[in-house]
Amino acid sequence: MSEANSQRSTSIEVSSAAAISGDLATVIAVGILAATLAAVCHETLGHGLGCIVVGGRITLLTSIYFRCLGATALTDAAGPLGNFVGGIAAFALLSLRTSGQTTRLFLILFGAFNLLWLFAQMTYCALLDNDDWHFVALHLGWSWVWRPMVAALGIAGYVLVVRRSTAALAKPGAPAHKAIRLAYIAAVASAVIAGLMWHPERIRSAIEGFLAVGLAPLGLLIAATRAGRANAATAVHPPITRSWCWIAAGVMVFGIFLFTQGLGLGPLAKIGLPT
Repeated sequence: MSEANSQRSTSIEVSSAAAISGDLATVIAVGILAATLAAVCHETLGHGLGCIVVGGRITLLTSIYFRCLGATALTDAAGPLGNFVGGIAAFALLSLRTSGQTTRLFLILFGAFNLLWLFAQMTYCALLDNDDWHFVALHLGWSWVWRPMVAALGIAGYVLVVRRSTAALAKPGAPAHKAIRLAYIAAVASAVIAGLMWHPERIRSAIEGFLAVGLAPLGLLIAATRAGRANAATAVHPPITRSWCWIAAGVMVFGIFLFTQGLGLGPLAKIGLPT
């Protein structure tokens, strides 16, 4: 191969890599925005509204923790319900053919983060008998049968979401799996950073953020890998182009989240979790 051909080949490879990953800042901003709004769906809109509706008092609201004085079964179930509503809405909007490339990336991430968090938490709660579903069972007086039933539902739901995500990523014009992975890494980093903002329980909060956004939605990476292998030879992935609107949205939403909910709200924000 001549030197000119070698340089041309290298240039093509660099251009192809850039096209696959898309604009770095935009992909990172979309990943952070999707993860942050998933946390808002669970903690703020879910548990928060669930507390207010039953006449309770919010005593703690952080990026990953919530406590309510006067909580009921609705308060505990409202967090997962918030994830369910957010995830279903995202995948419903994704079915519209009017979505742009960056919007499509956001909807896939937001939908998967919400629903995989929901179903992973269901399985986790049922197996270890703790967290949201444990308290729902206590409030409603469920017998031990709830645990295998909720675990089975969680596993089945998780598998369905992975399949739905795979189908969405396998469609022509879907975001490339490299863009999904980059956005995922940015999302996980943002959840850990948000956890570190809460002074009384920095490490514990960061770990919980990693579990919710880093570990629970791993099925999305599985879906991206499967879709990439299935369409390796024929898939066309338009690049994610620079979008200052998405970048600004990611910066503003995450910034507000960090310095309000991230620092902790409520009487217990300066104290920490009750023992």
